[in-house]
Parts: sequence; structure tokens; C-alpha cells
Amino acid sequence: MPINRRQMLAGTIAGAGGLTVSPFMHSVMAAVQRRSEDNARPPMRFVFLIKSNGLWAEMIQPKGMTDRLPFKLEYDEKGRLVNSDHGNIRKSPTPAADIEMEEDTQLSDVMQSLQPYAGQISILQGINSGFSTYHMGCYQTLGGFQARDRNSRQTKCQTVDSMLAHAFPAPIRHVCLGHDPNSPSGVAYVPTSAEGAGKPIPFYTRPKRAYKERFGVVYQGAARNEYDVQTGILDFYSEDAKRVRKNVAGPEREQLDRYLSAFESIKESRRAVESISDQLRKHAPAPPQEVDANATMKIGQGNADIAIASLLSGLTNVVTLRFDLLGSTSYEGIGGLHGGVGHGQVKNVLKARQTICRFQFDQIARIAAALKSIPEGDGTMLDHTVFAYTSDNGETHHSSGVNFPIMLLGDMGGRLKTRRYFAPGDAEVDRSKPGYTRLGDVWATLIADADHPSDKFGLTLNGVPHQPLSRPVR
Repeated sequence: MPINRRQMLAGTIAGAGGLTVSPFMHSVMAAVQRRSEDNARPPMRFVFLIKSNGLWAEMIQPKGMTDRLPFKLEYDEKGRLVNSDHGNIRKSPTPAADIEMEEDTQLSDVMQSLQPYAGQISILQGINSGFSTYHMGCYQTLGGFQARDRNSRQTKCQTVDSMLAHAFPAPIRHVCLGHDPNSPSGVAYVPTSAEGAGKPIPFYTRPKRAYKERFGVVYQGAARNEYDVQTGILDFYSEDAKRVRKNVAGPEREQLDRYLSAFESIKESRRAVESISDQLRKHAPAPPQEVDANATMKIGQGNADIAIASLLSGLTNVVTLRFDLLGSTSYEGIGGLHGGVGHGQVKNVLKARQTICRFQFDQIARIAAALKSIPEGDGTMLDHTVFAYTSDNGETHHSSGVNFPIMLLGDMGGRLKTRRYFAPGDAEVDRSKPGYTRLGDVWATLIADADHPSDKFGLTLNGVPHQPLSRPVR
């Protein structure tokens, strides 16, 4: 029988052998059991990596295959495509292709740190979103739905990362890490992931805050005392809210219930961390120093450290890492992401974008290397992990969402094909037919191959539900 949040907070449920445990402990026990059974299939893991400001297709195009793009890679002195019609040429249909790349295929210059994993990578080009974007896709990108208008922060359904996090529970269901220099608290609703309509997921935007809340249990001395004091304060607020709740009704009670749910959710997270403290202590990174909120790359490196530790320790099976945020992010030595890079105010736009993408792929390579270093089953943790890297809004700064470049790394325990290069081609007239490939269909493929019903994902676009691809990666 489904258990709603109020039941979860108020009571317990019966576990195996009649033992009464909380729903939270069920997830902990499930994670521990998977790790302790030698013959059990390792859990699948997913790492979603999202950049802002568009992803130029050539950034992920393998060497020797640039002629398959719908434009020539000829740039002016500012690093802009020659005869690009203000970037609109990037919205041209990518020629159709479904190719198995050679084992010795060389990745693009900015992806060189991932060259050791080239045999596990697939490149998808020209994937149409099926919805309208401009500066930002926000929750639409991982949600596969059309919001009320472009750049809207509306949440209409559960995003793919959240759905997979529910499918593969761990002590902490979903670790979300991002960047927002306008968030002094270190937590913000970076518009990326949602648990459902009207349920955006908050992101840690400061590695130090993420470390304290996810790994604070491994602290010693004064730092551990601070962690314990915070836990005590949460207990006090929670109990106080319960007492007040008995004496209020109507809208006041509903508002109080939201506060109570938030308190209990934080307490659950802390109990989850404490239950696997030995594993956390083994894999926890060094406590990060306080970093300037505008130091985007340092924050990105710190977030990658948190992601590595969260995955290696078994704290979570799903991480979403949002590298930057259009409108507020600046990159060290480059300038503002919106005006500087997006509007071409930097000296050379191509070099700026290459530097940013290279940094992001370097972080992906660090996470992949860490997972590859840990034996699991007949292989390593990397063999049971899938990375998905794309842009929040598609092909360029002012996007239409018609060409989403996507890099996939990992074969999901042999369920996904790798070394694939795929582009659906110019299917303008077929966008209302089942065979047309949309961004949500790529996410539906991951969900289906994870043995989870994909028909519950997203909202119907153009009258056609999202459906797993029969090609190129299956």
C-alpha cells in the first residue's frame, strides 16, 4: 500500500520478519543488503551533468566526424562561426546518422580527459527537445514537458533524475549540487530537477554546506559538536511545531505542516548519514574550505568531490550536478556567462566556450576515474554507472531547443550500446509521429533500460507520449 509523507512522519511500517522499521530504514537496509550479497546485481547509478548557455555541437563532436555537422567549422576573429546568421545556423537539422564509432576514435579537444573512456561513450546530435526554449530550459530539460512559456521555471512533472533516484533508493535518495552565487545560504532552487508538479528539488550551491550536511557525522571535536547541536535544534523545532499544530487549523495548519515536513525531511537525511558513517568516513573528501561564491570552477571542483564521495560511500545512486547558472555565473579568467560568453563580449567566444567545456569534462573524468578504481561485481563501479551531459537549453545561447547535443558515458551494465554516433536527421514533418526522436525519448530510454516504467515519465508532447528508443543505444 502506498505510504504518503504524513504516514511516513507519523508512524512505522512492518519490515522483513515482522521487524517494525521506518520507511527511511527500509532504504538503508536495501542499500546495505545490495552491497552485502555477493551474487546480487550491483545497483545502477546515474550522474546527470547540466551546463548553461547552450552547448555548441562541435564541443562533443569526435575528430574526423566534423563534416557530419550542418555547418563548417570556420570562425572569425571573435571565435564565431563565419556566415552563421547570428548563430541561427546552429539550429539547422543535423544530417541523419547511426554509426558505430571506431575503437580508436579520437574525441574532441575539450574531451581529451575522457579519451581513456572513449569506448564507453556515445554521442547524440540534433536531438529536438519538443518544447520551446530560449535562454533556459529549466525543469523542461530533464522533465520532458512544455512549460507555460520559454524560460519558465514551472514544474509540471517529475524529472528523469528524480524518477531514477526513486527507482534505485539509497540512504540519501538524490544528491543535487549546483552553482548560484546569489545564494548566501549555500542552498537554492537551481531550476533543474523536480520530484513532481510544484515540487522543485533544492541544490547545494556551496561544497562546504553540502559537506557539513552530508558528511558532518565524520567530524571530530568542535565541528562534531556543532553538528550535534544543529541536530538538537532540529529536534526542538520539530517537536515545537507538533505542539503548536494541535492548536491551529485551516491555512495555518497547512503552512505548519509544510514546515514540519521540511524539518522531518532534514532529520531523515541526517539519520541516513549517521547510519553509514563508517562508509562515509572511508570515502569522505577533505573538508572543503570556504570558497568565494563567484569562484565557479573552484565550486565545480568541490561539487565533483562531493559527488565522488557520495557515490563511492553508497550515500546515493543518483547525482545531478549543475555546473553553472545563466545570468549569475562568471568564470574565472573568462567573464560573465550571459553577456561575456553568450553575447560575445569576451575576446574570443570559441576559446571561452572551449575552456568552460574542458573544465566540465575534466570533472566528469575525475568522477569516472574514481568509480573505475572501485571493484564491484565482475567489474568496477563505473561499469554500473551512466553519465549524461548536455545543456539546459540546447544548441547555443539563444536556443530554440531544436538541437540538443548529448554525451552518454557508460553502458548501464551492458544494457546500453556504446561507441554510437546518432542523429535523427531532418524529420520536421514527422514530429507528430511515433518515430520522431525527442529529448524526452532519450531519458525514457534510460528509465526503461533501468527496468522502470517509462510511460510515467514526462508529459505528452505533440500528442505522442515519450517512448524508449529502439536505436541507437539499445
